[in-house]
Amino acid sequence: MIHFNEVLLPADGSENGVRALQHAIELVKLSGGTLLICHVANVVSVISGFDQIPSGSGYVSEQMAEDLEEKGKEILEKLVRMVPADIPVKTIFEVGSPGPTLSAIAEKYNVDLIVMGSRGLGPLKGIFMGSVSSYIVSHAKCPVLIVK
Repeated sequence: MIHFNEVLLPADGSENGVRALQHAIELVKLSGGTLLICHVANVVSVISGFDQIPSGSGYVSEQMAEDLEEKGKEILEKLVRMVPADIPVKTIFEVGSPGPTLSAIAEKYNVDLIVMGSRGLGPLKGIFMGSVSSYIVSHAKCPVLIVK
């Protein structure tokens, strides 16, 4: 059997992400590895000291960034509560563009497998594979399991 020391689960709060978690849990149980649950807050840039930024400017205020971080950590906590106590789990929160950031995280943590939903919460939910999962499939240096 293939041994997965580190299994990465990108977490976006979607139903597909929860289904992917169930598969990741089973794979970690079988291989005895660690589950890394990661949320990437998709923020273009964070500017300190600005309370209001013009709509469509591509920037968010410090308060908006804090709100995104709080929401991301809530997603992580919800998923961690779904993981059985005998499964080693770590959480990672990052800010950035999800595809490249997840690829970098996979390399940094020497991930053996990425398990993720086929599509997340974006506006094109009806397509087979979302932009983040497509990016990961194309750029990850480890195997990727896409869960529908």
